[in-house]
Amino acid sequence: MPLNIIVVGAGIGGLACAISLTRQGHHVELFEQSTFLNEIGAAIHLPPNGSRVLKGWGCDFDDLNYVYCNSITTYDKSGNFRFVAIATKDMHQKLNIRDEWLLTHRVDLHNTLRKLADTEPYGQNLNINLHSRVVWADSENAEILLEDGTRYRADLLIGADGVHSKVVSAVTLEQPKRKSTGQNTFRFLVSMDKINASPLARPFFEDLGLDDQHVFLGADRRLVVYPCRSKTLLNVVAIHPAENDSLETESSWLSGGNMEDLLHTYRDFGPELIEMCRLGEDLKLWSLAAREPPKTFYRGKTVLVGDAAHPMLPRQGGAQALEDGAALGALLPYDTLPSQVNRRLQLFNKVRYARTITVMVMSSTSDDRRAEKMPELQRYVPDASLPKNMFEYTWSSYATLEARRALEEDLGASFGPSARL
Repeated sequence: MPLNIIVVGAGIGGLACAISLTRQGHHVELFEQSTFLNEIGAAIHLPPNGSRVLKGWGCDFDDLNYVYCNSITTYDKSGNFRFVAIATKDMHQKLNIRDEWLLTHRVDLHNTLRKLADTEPYGQNLNINLHSRVVWADSENAEILLEDGTRYRADLLIGADGVHSKVVSAVTLEQPKRKSTGQNTFRFLVSMDKINASPLARPFFEDLGLDDQHVFLGADRRLVVYPCRSKTLLNVVAIHPAENDSLETESSWLSGGNMEDLLHTYRDFGPELIEMCRLGEDLKLWSLAAREPPKTFYRGKTVLVGDAAHPMLPRQGGAQALEDGAALGALLPYDTLPSQVNRRLQLFNKVRYARTITVMVMSSTSDDRRAEKMPELQRYVPDASLPKNMFEYTWSSYATLEARRALEEDLGASFGPSARL
């Protein structure tokens, strides 16, 4: 008999779990507090460890309206070239991989995941409950309580409800501790039609090209710029010190940004970059608040994935959530019994905890200061070692294969190439 599974949250991690687990034949009830009518967010980049997960599910990359990323190139605040931080071709050769590094719009990714989740015959195993806000969870019984008083119970509960997760306290048995990073981020999109109509911005971006992530560095602030939607939009991430370093400010995509504040914050940057900012649309201000990671990702019949488990600053969050979903699917094949769920969650923790916490901690600082983060990392992963290169560390991850090997080792048997993993 297939498992009955509850997934809380229909973001990247929640949909990844739904895709992976319905493909194993399990029945998934997904609860999402929104209505899907006003999907929000700007762009996201999918490094090779994320794109290979999508490829394994039969994703048509054309649905993503993607742009292939060739490199991350850095400049000073005036736009003068400094260095290439990473070239995709070089890293591909070093790791002997060919998986794509894609730049896409977050809404396009979400729609693509929903399409994959609905794909027949797997879609018949999924029921999505919208406008369903979870207010309480019981980890031992895999039970949730909705805001309207309705209760649901399953063989497995997956908390994929983000940095403000309601499920996390059911696993940790305490309220999660939030902390400020001291940084805020403006996020906005710029139409390439507007860029091309600007005598100031057009030649600047024609010289830069639209096949890379461009990072413009000031002393304590930076602009990260890259294309999405088949090069029709520029995504801009403007990271800067927070004026009010208050823990009361919650990380949110919905905080309205002020154009005057944006232009003032980046007033010392080059005129072409200021023009780009001036042309921005749908400006949002996002507080880069963080949360202490839990000491474990599971308890009883409940497991955490994505930002509910390992909330990350911008870089690898989407890819890690996809990997979480893929790993769970590999660890819970179609013949898994309810009595085996807890053991499989132990294996998930074994496969994913050290890796994701390493990425989480190391993504919060620059390359040249990662050694300073080792004491923090080793509080959670005592035997952790410092990755020599974070691109190598993340891009060389094969979540499905690693989970499958862990399960084979635990069972003392091989599933063979035909296993649905």
